Amino acid sequence: MFETSYFDQLQDYIASGCTIELTDDELDYYNVLYAMIGIQRKYSKDNAIAFLMHEPFNVKRQRAREMYSEAINLFFADDTIENNAHRNMMYDNLIKAAQVVLSTAKSSKDMEVYGNLTAQAFKIKLLDKPDPQKREEIKDKNIKIYMLDTDAVGIPKIDRQQLAAQIDAIQDIPERERVRLKRDAQVIDVDIIEMLDDQEAKTKDYE
Repeated sequence: MFETSYFDQLQDYIASGCTIELTDDELDYYNVLYAMIGIQRKYSKDNAIAFLMHEPFNVKRQRAREMYSEAINLFFADDTIENNAHRNMMYDNLIKAAQVVLSTAKSSKDMEVYGNLTAQAFKIKLLDKPDPQKREEIKDKNIKIYMLDTDAVGIPKIDRQQLAAQIDAIQDIPERERVRLKRDAQVIDVDIIEMLDDQEAKTKDYE
């Protein structure tokens, strides 16, 4: 059985979202590759290959190995599962295996196997590494408050007229820049239209 490979057809089948209709032979091929993945997960690669070498398939070892490779490439080539999900699955599997060993342990060797499985699980879960530093809690942060009302923080009010005079005393600056300084210092009110025109003029200067 399975002397003919339908790997290419099955790739197209999966890429189509399993909407392409398969022939009976292609469907049998798909099912046996899928079965090999299940056996590999639970019993290992060697048992998955041996599965094809016995009744009712009687596939030769070399062909069975080729089909195993096809199964892996077909179902795992575009694996998009995140690493954390893989870690969690492997951690669960190792912990389950460790619990089985622990419940049936009869010797110190069994306990050694249990310890090794547990250690591997902890490493996969990254429990052997320090936890990443947590983000600083809001209550632990220094809160900064910015305000324009100097009276609120006990600072004397600024004499805007004096500030305006100081800006006017600055020599060798364009009038447009002098107006911007007064506006930033809140000596004069902000004119949105004027600000837009000013920005447009600056853009043209750069061009």
